[in-house]
Amino acid sequence: MMMNSLASQVALTVQDTIKNMRTSEIKVPLGNIFGSQILGQYGPKIKINVTPIGRVNVDFFTEFEDSGINQTRHKIYLKVIAEVKTIVPFSSKNMVVESTIPIAETIIVGRVPENYVNVPKEDLTNVIPEINK
Repeated sequence: MMMNSLASQVALTVQDTIKNMRTSEIKVPLGNIFGSQILGQYGPKIKINVTPIGRVNVDFFTEFEDSGINQTRHKIYLKVIAEVKTIVPFSSKNMVVESTIPIAETIIVGRVPENYVNVPKEDLTNVIPEINK
């Protein structure tokens, strides 16, 4: 319940932030509006209103990692994906902003084994020595 509450609070906060972003006014040279690379910086400056709109998706994911012969590290992350669309009079552009936030980490301790053999995955082919010809 606490994780779902946290996810909904984060989603509402991000959505409110996007909603409260005011329409901003920028001045763009006329050559830039036509998409010309040569004339991009020339011409009279025209005022354009930029309006951001978007939506937010919040989800959890977990990760398990070995931490010694009898320990496992368990991490829980909150993944926030905000899709923001900037609307200007002549076009619009979509942007995706993704952020991963660690919210919990714990070590799970198991019993210590009586025997332990560590065979690295990378060096598995070098276990049998080569025979000289």
